[in-house]
Amino acid sequence: MLDIECLIFDMDGLMFDSERIATISLREAGKKFGYEIKDEVRNQLLGRNKNDGIRVMKNTYGEDFPVEEVFKYSMVVRDQYIKDNGLPIKEGLMELLNYAKAKKIKMVVASSSSRDVIKANLSLTNTTSYFDDIIGGDEVVNSKPNPEIFLKACEKCGATADKSLVLEDSESGILAAKNAGIKVICIPDIITHPKEINDIAYKVLNNLEEVIEEIK
Repeated sequence: MLDIECLIFDMDGLMFDSERIATISLREAGKKFGYEIKDEVRNQLLGRNKNDGIRVMKNTYGEDFPVEEVFKYSMVVRDQYIKDNGLPIKEGLMELLNYAKAKKIKMVVASSSSRDVIKANLSLTNTTSYFDDIIGGDEVVNSKPNPEIFLKACEKCGATADKSLVLEDSESGILAAKNAGIKVICIPDIITHPKEINDIAYKVLNNLEEVIEEIK
């Protein structure tokens, strides 16, 4: 059982079923500009901020790839999809949020998405009030797997690394937690990680509700 003062949540693929929406949106945006965005390229973007995403796309498709236009259009497609269909909440999220709030455990969202996207998603799902703070990928210099975003999350919580717990789905996020010296629980989303990545995690669980048993 873990003695935790601060829970640090990734967002996409962890709190919300948004990675699948992002994949569909990016694929459609690529087609609009004459490119096929394959899964192996898309998967390199998981857990990364926009600047890292730009580097991945240009390294893959060349310096002439219209990355800003593709990313911008993919967000238009994404926003319309969510407007039409809503943003699905991952299994166990509300149970965990309510438990942690009742136990007065601080909670922070630390996501590679921008601060504005985080705020919009929390507002859309009525989860804003649960969190003590948020940190977006546009508010740090270094993207995951660099530990910067998680170390800042600890600072915002006023908690030390050993009293914090990261909840992640992506490889880059798991590595970032390790590099920050913070325990991490992995709840896989669209990718099943190899053993060497899963072994870094304190636990690999099926859903967020199972986290409750680890922090009771």
